[in-house]
Amino acid sequence: MKLRKIVCPFLCLLLWGCSQKEIAQNSNPQQEVGKRQQQLAVEDAYVKSVQYPETSYPKMNKRIKELIHSYESSFIKQAVKMKETRKPEFNVSYESYVKDNRYLSVKLLFYEVLYQKNETVETMVYDTKQNTFLTIEDFLSEDALTQLSADVIQYFQKHAPKACDRDAFRTHSAALMENYAHFVLKKDAMVFYFPPHTLFDTTATYECPYEKLKGKTALSSETIPTVVPYEDILNEPVKNIDPQKPMVALTFDDGPSKRYTAAILDALKQYHGSATFFVLGSNAANAPNLLQRMVLEGNEIGNHTFSHKQLTTLSKANIEEEIAATQESIYGITRTYPNVIRPPYGSKNDTVMQCAQGKRIVTWSLDTRDWKDRNTKIIVERVLKQVKDGDIILMHDLYDTSAQAAIILIPKLQEKGFQLVTVSELYTYHPDKVRRS
Repeated sequence: MKLRKIVCPFLCLLLWGCSQKEIAQNSNPQQEVGKRQQQLAVEDAYVKSVQYPETSYPKMNKRIKELIHSYESSFIKQAVKMKETRKPEFNVSYESYVKDNRYLSVKLLFYEVLYQKNETVETMVYDTKQNTFLTIEDFLSEDALTQLSADVIQYFQKHAPKACDRDAFRTHSAALMENYAHFVLKKDAMVFYFPPHTLFDTTATYECPYEKLKGKTALSSETIPTVVPYEDILNEPVKNIDPQKPMVALTFDDGPSKRYTAAILDALKQYHGSATFFVLGSNAANAPNLLQRMVLEGNEIGNHTFSHKQLTTLSKANIEEEIAATQESIYGITRTYPNVIRPPYGSKNDTVMQCAQGKRIVTWSLDTRDWKDRNTKIIVERVLKQVKDGDIILMHDLYDTSAQAAIILIPKLQEKGFQLVTVSELYTYHPDKVRRS
């Protein structure tokens, strides 16, 4: 098998000079590169939540969008034919990494629920200097692959010995390039993904530090930046809430958004109002300053799970993982744990309630449908026409139209006599008037 060679970094400098720009990196260690794009839909035939990175490289963006479109089109064709009461679900989440300020890696995780659940991993590695996609053959020789295969076999035999005693495991762990085609380059390791029904029935992951392949690959470990935790505990300011006056809770899902959340916080601060922001755990580290600001200015942060999957389709262990991972992600930034949880799509059952472990499950009573209309005027009119004392109002800090609607609504709701409080404050001061879906 012929091995394509990567030009060494020193020679690259000679060929391209010093004009190669630094790749803009994010603070999120699992979403190091790219601007996060999100799509949300609750259709008659299905629900979907799609997240993906938009990079500075058109080829990478094109491939990402083509992959998502291909999977989604196939999913919709099947979803519209289903007759079951449970809605099919299409969910895409991602991880992105940059290595040596040159290689961009993206992992897309496709999670589909039709008649049964299915997870698929797609990966791509892009060389920003050669403007081309790379395969495992560009990084590992056949000798290195032989060692990698041996390490994989040893690792899984140690951790899942019974599952390794079958032909499929032996076939798909062998030293063949196609078996190791799904991978990403992190700063300290190559991470390999094995699709369902190859090594095992579900997706398997193996992380190989570059030191293990020393002398067999040109890649080496980089220093991983560490996030300095806050030393001070963030405390909410004292508020003057009148239990005798009407109040509503504005809530914003799926953020934080670097583009729009700050504008909403500005308006809340200007008019001395508060809101609850139901944050995705996978997004939290993208804008830690916004989460810190939420707490410092008297707003509330809620748990919206880690990857926006419909919790009623998951096992108890997976539900607990979605919730716990988000709790820890938010605590690491704000030094506070959320006390309220909003399940994606408001989907809940007895198992979800059990997994909440004493935290309040919160849905809503007034749906602005801002994700669907994307029209500031319609959103504002819908709220002002329907709002009542004790309402929990559902919005999303993902869209410009939603942010503009919130900026208009905040003073107008106060003019109508409503105090703008957090969900927890609404339950504390108006427990008998809280309106729920």
